[in-house]
Amino acid sequence: MLSEHIAQMGPMLILAGLSVAWLAEAVARAGSYGFMVDMVAALLGSILGGALVLGFFTGASMPAMLVVGCLGATAALAGQRRFWRSVRLGT
Repeated sequence: MLSEHIAQMGPMLILAGLSVAWLAEAVARAGSYGFMVDMVAALLGSILGGALVLGFFTGASMPAMLVVGCLGATAALAGQRRFWRSVRLGT
């Protein structure tokens, strides 16, 4: 049962992570290491956020998981840009 739930929610989390990474790269290039690093950070944040939610609320719907994935990816990218400065900025 849990593996079926993960198989259904996994694509939503991946879609959320990729969408946030693309949007972050398109809107604010300053402070990033490039699209690939942003993509990995956003995917990790999305999957970790989704795993936390699935650990507590196994009845979460697909739109809810998309929102949770977007929030996790956004938090990961914000943390990356706040604590892991880009060399391209000269800081």
